[in-house]
Amino acid sequence: MRYVDLTTSFHRELRPYDADWYPRFRIHYVMEPDHDPNGTTRTFTRHEIFPHNATHVESSLHFYPDGTPIAEVPLDTLIGPAVVADLSSKQDLEPVDGDDLERAIGDLDCRGKRLLVRTDYVNRRWGAPDFWDKPPYLTPGAASWAIDRGVVLVGLDCLTERPGDVESPVHRALLSAGIPILEYLRNMGELNGRETFLVALPLLIEGVEAAAARVVAVEGL
Repeated sequence: MRYVDLTTSFHRELRPYDADWYPRFRIHYVMEPDHDPNGTTRTFTRHEIFPHNATHVESSLHFYPDGTPIAEVPLDTLIGPAVVADLSSKQDLEPVDGDDLERAIGDLDCRGKRLLVRTDYVNRRWGAPDFWDKPPYLTPGAASWAIDRGVVLVGLDCLTERPGDVESPVHRALLSAGIPILEYLRNMGELNGRETFLVALPLLIEGVEAAAARVVAVEGL
């Protein structure tokens, strides 16, 4: 078997979205080796994780107050076969619509599977000051296509919404249909072919709308 890590990591220099309310990721040292009172050189850290800063899964609670918390998303939604829509030819600010997905997926059966939308944008532009200004993005038509084809999760390496669209129609469509969104993937160019097996496990935190996730594709099963 072959494993491909699709996760964008949290780190000290992680650039947050440019908004006053948007928290940074921080690491605080509770204990360092030179200050271990037992003299056993232990390290303890505390993390301030705003999950939307890097790879994470969002549940319907993100937009709907009576929605499903992330801890209640079934494991058989987060783990299983996936289809890959190779749209790496998409340029900056170019939309991904339903017709694009139809051409990329073709005759593959999507029902009950996870859809991965590959544009390579995170690999190209992650950390750039204008990252959130120039991405390819999904359209409401792409969301409708995923819903109609029976997809159970949508993962992507571009932005879910058109930059500046405060109505968030794609989030609302997918999440209202019970389809979690897996954002800020990377390395999908390392996948072989249009099908893979996905493991996307968010931290098990009760009562929240999203959680950071380690995401791995398993090939050769």
